[in-house]
Amino acid sequence: MTGDKELLKFLSENITMGLEALETLSKCLEKTDNKIKSCVDKSLKEYIAFEKKCKIMLASEEVKPKKGSLFAILMTKMGSKSEFMRDNSDAKIADTLIQGYNMGIIDITKKLKKYKGDVSKEVEDLANEYRNMMERNSKKVKGFL
Repeated sequence: MTGDKELLKFLSENITMGLEALETLSKCLEKTDNKIKSCVDKSLKEYIAFEKKCKIMLASEEVKPKKGSLFAILMTKMGSKSEFMRDNSDAKIADTLIQGYNMGIIDITKKLKKYKGDVSKEVEDLANEYRNMMERNSKKVKGFL
């Protein structure tokens, strides 16, 4: 289906951006005693698993994974670091994570609606599973607000 390639490219880019942000945050949290650290690390592992699934599906479609632009990745990293430097409380980190998850949820929901009927069940299931993961993780970190 034609929507498979487009949706998989979108997922790949979205997952890459999430990975970059979470990796940066995880590194910032390494030498802290923040309680949210374990949630960040679990989420990072989930993103890595989704990246692997997405790469496999892209390869089966003979499509190269789409990465975020270098500028967007740098802005994500700089934004994560500067936010952390300003306020590294669990509440602030949770707030930032929730905003990121919500943006991802909205974006993937729009894409699923756009490609409804034009994607395979396998790709649609991956996108829904990814969205559900972001929804779960958003709820988990709300306890830190």
